[in-house]
Amino acid sequence: MKTTRKTDYAFLLPAVVVVAIMTQVPFILTIIFSTLRWNLSRPDLARIFVNIQNYWHFFKIESFAEIPEFYSILWQTILITGITLILCSVLGFLLALLLDNEIPGVNIARTLMLGPFFVMSTASGVIWKTTIFNTTFGWYGVMAKALGFTPVDLVSYYPIPVIIVLFTWQWMPFFILVLLSGLQGIPQELVDSMKIDGVNWFQGVYKIKLPLIMNHMRVAVMLGLVFLIKEFGLILVTTAGGPGIRSYTLPYAVYMQVFSANNIGRASALAVITVALTLILVNLLYRSIIKQNKKFS
Repeated sequence: MKTTRKTDYAFLLPAVVVVAIMTQVPFILTIIFSTLRWNLSRPDLARIFVNIQNYWHFFKIESFAEIPEFYSILWQTILITGITLILCSVLGFLLALLLDNEIPGVNIARTLMLGPFFVMSTASGVIWKTTIFNTTFGWYGVMAKALGFTPVDLVSYYPIPVIIVLFTWQWMPFFILVLLSGLQGIPQELVDSMKIDGVNWFQGVYKIKLPLIMNHMRVAVMLGLVFLIKEFGLILVTTAGGPGIRSYTLPYAVYMQVFSANNIGRASALAVITVALTLILVNLLYRSIIKQNKKFS
């Protein structure tokens, strides 16, 4: 067995220092800012330590008739992220099954399928809003008028479904990539034995292939969770959080606290809450992966 020498850690030290400076120092500063009363629009007010008042501002419920906006934003974040993860997992798995076949043009199809993942989120949001969802000259508006319907402004009336569609379109290729790698890692001997034993397509997919790539699915969901919770550009250029706060998510609320309310303290507190929520969910998914690996080891 190879032993770890002290010099081995010396080679890791520069990377650890760089990562700590780039990630942990800003996060520590964010935690410090979250304990301050710091409003850029009120330079007459001194920056003072307020303990957890910035956090309490979001969580406190003075009366059940007036639930704070934070809870609506938190629910919208969970709803958008959860539905998008489900759609990306299901559709990504089905499309990965289609692409896991040696047929003419499959390599071109795989390349085209991964295209949306490499498009900048703000650019894709502008394209969808102006060329597809626009009721006057977008594809949706033109097709609706051609069929004799009056097009409804989907971005204004159904902001959350629109965001879910855009998030799914943007991140489903990532799920396809991870799940396709898992499917192609299944030994060909196992696939051949399935055919010899008379296993039908449904049984082969849902009783053999899916359990074998379940770890790939969990990793895709875990990373997709991080990507989706921090997604911000699509919302900014499509719904801008509206109407009102109906399409706010936690990262967009942080943005509004900084650039609209100019409140650094509350924005930092909301950012810390977002990071804490993300870490809790990722930790739960990671524990499920470890537990599943121990079960089959």
